[in-house]
Amino acid sequence: MTIAVTGATGTVGVRLVARLTGRGHRVRALVRPGGRRPAGDLVEAVPADLERPETLREALTGITDLFLLTPLHPDQGSLHRGLVDVAKRAGVEHVVRLSAFGADPASPVLIHRQHGEGDQAVIESGLRYTLLRPNAFMQNAVQWAHTIKARDTIVLPVGPAKVSMIDAGDIAEVAAVALTENGTDYRSLDLTGPRAISYATAAAIVSTVVGRHITHVDIAPDEAGRVMAANGVPEWAIAARLGLYETLRAGEAEHVTTTVADWTGRQPRDFAEVAPDLAAALRDG
Repeated sequence: MTIAVTGATGTVGVRLVARLTGRGHRVRALVRPGGRRPAGDLVEAVPADLERPETLREALTGITDLFLLTPLHPDQGSLHRGLVDVAKRAGVEHVVRLSAFGADPASPVLIHRQHGEGDQAVIESGLRYTLLRPNAFMQNAVQWAHTIKARDTIVLPVGPAKVSMIDAGDIAEVAAVALTENGTDYRSLDLTGPRAISYATAAAIVSTVVGRHITHVDIAPDEAGRVMAANGVPEWAIAARLGLYETLRAGEAEHVTTTVADWTGRQPRDFAEVAPDLAAALRDG
């Protein structure tokens, strides 16, 4: 079959495309116009502007299975409703959507509320679906590179919070199962790594791969907001990130699930296993 993948060149998407093509499936990769295109004999790259859902009808024609991933957006709920609507009109029958741990349309936290609204759009569409709700990506650790290089620190307003972060490859593996095998239809799957760790523990692990002593420095949320604003982050995105950090501090990201093992037959990777893959980016910034 041919499976359409949005976000095909991103952290999860590139891994999913590799897994699908490795199993012999053709992939129609919906990529930004003028953007990077994934390579491979089984990959058809199609320019697509996800912020203009009405333009995607042709790109989705002939597709029955769609992996739906969108970037952070100020109105992600509306964006997803538009995308789901055009997918249904194009003949898509099955959607595997990358949501987020804690997604809830009634959440006071912007990211969780928007993802909840996106999930609701899929549920109400009448299409077959699987909602994947991963916790923080281990690969997002590369965002710490600047302060690691400059000050040997990971600076985040999360206090002693623990997070059951997950490897993007494990997310892709579950997504591949959901897209190509039976069993996950009409399910919401919370995806985590094998344990919840603090950012002090993450810093200790990073220390071993960069060859320097790295520490976690906690800062006040308002100070973090000022830093983001000074770096040009939009106000809505600052509010979204600070809301997410608040849920971490409240212990809402500590829960560990067995979902990866349940659907792939193997244990998820630990941050200590993934960190060496990120060493160059963390060390060199």
